Amino acid sequence: MLIIPAIDLKKGEIVRLYKGRFDKISYYDVEIENLVKEYLKAGSKRIHVVLLYGAKTGEIENKEIEKIKRIIEIKKINNRDDCESQVGGGIRRKKQIENFLNLGVNYVIIGTAFLIPLALSEGYSIQDIKFFYQKSGKSFNIEKEIPEFELIDWIEPEIKEKIIISVDYFGDETALSGWEVTIPLKPSYVIKKFIEKGFKRFLITSIESDGTLEGIDFKNISRIIKEIYTYKENIKEIIVAGGISKEEDIIILNSLQYAPTGIIIGKALYQKKIDLKNVIEKYQKI
Repeated sequence: MLIIPAIDLKKGEIVRLYKGRFDKISYYDVEIENLVKEYLKAGSKRIHVVLLYGAKTGEIENKEIEKIKRIIEIKKINNRDDCESQVGGGIRRKKQIENFLNLGVNYVIIGTAFLIPLALSEGYSIQDIKFFYQKSGKSFNIEKEIPEFELIDWIEPEIKEKIIISVDYFGDETALSGWEVTIPLKPSYVIKKFIEKGFKRFLITSIESDGTLEGIDFKNISRIIKEIYTYKENIKEIIVAGGISKEEDIIILNSLQYAPTGIIIGKALYQKKIDLKNVIEKYQKI
């Protein structure tokens, strides 16, 4: 199981949200250089970076791109090119995907830009999508949310290998646009549809658990993975996030009949509730 520490950025600052809510945000007074060095020293093989402002607005700021560059630079300075990086949040154009990969990012995380076209292909209309946004108190700007409608079809097979599909769920619905909107598509169904399109890497996040330090949503996570298990030979990664607060959570996830291949830990590291080096030594098998 891959143990992946997280860095959440909001306009260049390191933060964590509570259940994805921007009105419940915690700021952490830590330099990104020190945090990355700490993760590398602990033995991390991958670092997870989320651009929260981009996820919410669809706009990625230059200061956040500079932070990504700095993370990659720190890895090189410390001779840790073996530590991969995965970046997501507001990435909705092919050129953005290519730019991040050219910077040295190993995997690009995509959600909204793929999920809305999938919903439309499943019979929902633009008016339906607008309604889902309005229900969440958010306006729908089609140019901002899906600026390149055919993006899925433009992705070459070799790029698909470097894409992680973000499937964030609330109840039995899938979320998008910085978790502010949900659409009535089951997470396992969404994953199956993307497997059929040739994608092999997935990140499943429980919104209700994320940032709470109240433990993982074991029941739903195990059910979702079980429901897609028949596609096992076509899946390279199932990464789980949301609520991991103590070593016991990792033990249970690792012992599930249908266990994930990786987990993301965020707030529990910032608040020193989990010793990253210790859990990497115990549970990371790659």
